[in-house]
Amino acid sequence: MRTYLTKILDWQTDDVANQYDELPLWSSPFGILLLDNFPLGNYEQYLDIGCGTGFPLIDISQRLGSQCKAYGMDPWHAAINRARTKIETIGLTNIELLENDASILPFQNESFDLVTSNLGINNFENPLAILKECYRIMKPSASFCATTNLNGTFQEFYDVFEKTLTDIGLANKYESKYSAHVNHRGTISSMRELIEKSGFRIAKQIESSYQMRFLNGSTFLNYSVVIVGFIHPWRNMFDEGDRQIFFERFENNLNEYSELKGELKLTIPMAYFECRK
Repeated sequence: MRTYLTKILDWQTDDVANQYDELPLWSSPFGILLLDNFPLGNYEQYLDIGCGTGFPLIDISQRLGSQCKAYGMDPWHAAINRARTKIETIGLTNIELLENDASILPFQNESFDLVTSNLGINNFENPLAILKECYRIMKPSASFCATTNLNGTFQEFYDVFEKTLTDIGLANKYESKYSAHVNHRGTISSMRELIEKSGFRIAKQIESSYQMRFLNGSTFLNYSVVIVGFIHPWRNMFDEGDRQIFFERFENNLNEYSELKGELKLTIPMAYFECRK
């Protein structure tokens, strides 16, 4: 039995929120892209949307200084608890955490000098509503800075995934589910359209990428970050009767691909957008 098909790491529990500190290994390249480019200033108020367990909220708030009131917002209860513990441990007094959905922000119009979101846009249930709310609460000429992964994330993985569907005769049956899953991530064009539709002007755009390396497909599929953040839609794509059949062949195909290439190297395309009101 393949344990990654049944192993549950529920991101809403306190224990997994504590383990989530490992996930900046996934999100840190995006966070570094954000930290290297967001505009510094003598700001009065700063907001991080989708702050999770506090990265990069806590880091940015310290870089801006204690005179800047910082807010972090996320509906994830366990992660907010974890971030609060970090803030208390460090002894920061200028950060306030809000367990809230960002589609309705509890702030007055034109309140913030800077709003950030690291890897949030792809995970927002209603990204346009959230971006419009960010626009509303930002001061004139304030900056909204966001990073996101793009369509093409784990392309090498999905090439083998699609080939496996064809190999075992399931391509037609799962074509719509597979296509919807792969295409839920935005492209540069669709991200620009979304941002501009919310009212923002894009002042800076940076495209980059990084790679994650694994010995083979088995190590990747059993990687805790994958089980927390990625495995669920892959498992749930299949009827129960097809799931075991698919993953048995898929894991073998991934391992054969890895052996041929000498490793499993997966590409993650990234984008940074700096926007003005």
